[in-house]
Amino acid sequence: MKTILAFVTLHTPDYAAARAYFTEVLGFEVTEERPGANAFVQASGAGLALRTDGGLTPPVGTGVSVYFIVPNLEQYHAQLVDRGADVVEPPHDMPFGRTFTVRTPSGHRLGFYEA
Repeated sequence: MKTILAFVTLHTPDYAAARAYFTEVLGFEVTEERPGANAFVQASGAGLALRTDGGLTPPVGTGVSVYFIVPNLEQYHAQLVDRGADVVEPPHDMPFGRTFTVRTPSGHRLGFYEA
């Protein structure tokens, strides 16, 4: 069966801190907001949402990697470093392109690459 990824939700114990990180540090634009949740949806790809985890134990979504394509990896990396992003893997080459990884305040690892 062929599938198309439609939506990824990252659960977080500190929704306010996670939302601020995604908007102020990563530069993501909120397209929809509800109490304790918001979405970053682009017409050309899968949606991403943040949501309070409601104190779930163990945390939901551990062990998941999420990657985003960016048009200019080195420029975006420099912007995130200037904004205080926690870069846990600096820019390097992989078979699919140049990539780097950041860690969010909730511990999620987000990869960015230039395809």
